[in-house]
Amino acid sequence: MLDQFRQSVKHPVHCMRNKSSKLAPRAGPSANSRSPDSGAAFTGYRINLAPGIKPSVSRNRTDAERTHAAQHVQAAPARLDAAALMIKELITHAFVLLAGLLCGCERGPITDSGVIAVFGNVGLGDGSFNYPRAIASDRDRSVFVVDKTGRVQRFTGEGEFEIAWRTPDIEAGFPVGVAVHPDGRVFVADTHYHRVLIYDRNGTLLHSFGREGTGDGEFQLPTDMAFDSKGNIYVSEYYGNDRITKWSPDFQFVGVLGTQPIAGLNLSRPTGLIVDAEQTLWIADACNHRLVRLSLEGDLLGIVGRYGSEPGELRYPYDIAQSPDGSLMVCEYEGHRLQWFSKDGRSLRIWGKPGRAVGDLFAPWGAAYGPHGRVYVADSLNSRVQVIVP
Repeated sequence: MLDQFRQSVKHPVHCMRNKSSKLAPRAGPSANSRSPDSGAAFTGYRINLAPGIKPSVSRNRTDAERTHAAQHVQAAPARLDAAALMIKELITHAFVLLAGLLCGCERGPITDSGVIAVFGNVGLGDGSFNYPRAIASDRDRSVFVVDKTGRVQRFTGEGEFEIAWRTPDIEAGFPVGVAVHPDGRVFVADTHYHRVLIYDRNGTLLHSFGREGTGDGEFQLPTDMAFDSKGNIYVSEYYGNDRITKWSPDFQFVGVLGTQPIAGLNLSRPTGLIVDAEQTLWIADACNHRLVRLSLEGDLLGIVGRYGSEPGELRYPYDIAQSPDGSLMVCEYEGHRLQWFSKDGRSLRIWGKPGRAVGDLFAPWGAAYGPHGRVYVADSLNSRVQVIVP
């Protein structure tokens, strides 16, 4: 099963630089993954009932055809059992959620994996997603999700849809990052328009900064934002720039971090940023499969991780968040999991595995701590958000 998932998502394309084209290839699944990007039918919960059985025709069938038909008949009960199990699981979810609402208390887990809620499905309507690939929270009230239609949707901590808006332009591509400022403003990395958009929590556009280029005050495909205690803004970029730029609270360019090789490697698609409580900058250096820790002046303080699937190893870390206890939560796109680290680099625990069922993940782009200390995971190729209590 794991090999199947590895084959269905062509991750190295995320790290290729095509110097002959203006924009880098946008990340996405292969044609065989049947994701929303492919235009094929796709649901977060898929039930398959004995496909491919054709009615017999008035001629003598060959031995091979008879064998093939017999195999379908033998497989049908197994498929029906799987369908019944999926239906049972969905009904269980509904009863658990209803019980939680009636009791007015913290919901218990839906499954042994610790998932307490799932919201969203494939679609373009309110509360639905087309490949969600950025998520953030203001910790107290709301969760913000950006998908591959240029929409920003706001949900309650219980997963109830509240409001949605769309970025001004989407023809060139869609945003891949969102962050909530401590004052409640919502920052969106409008990636393929090489700028950062700033909204109030109700979707009113307040400001934007940046333009395309490689110089001071310019961006090449910005991916994420973070904020220090003084209100300075840090923005990660890739495709040629592969750096972090620093901006003042009034959006004036201050400087650049991370342009020199770090342990022999330049940053390669930095996709996630946080400034921790100690006022140091953590970078999810995705295509180098590591976390990089810098001072706010750009001095190297540490490196965590290397490529692999064992505890302490990473496969395309796309997002990073600080836990309430000070540890680091990392979302692994190709690892199909979350992994928590101490700041000295020890792997503390892992959650998730590749799959379609509740508690499984398929190419998640992001995860965030939200209301009541819950974790909200943008389960991208399942087009849903899963909520866990870590």
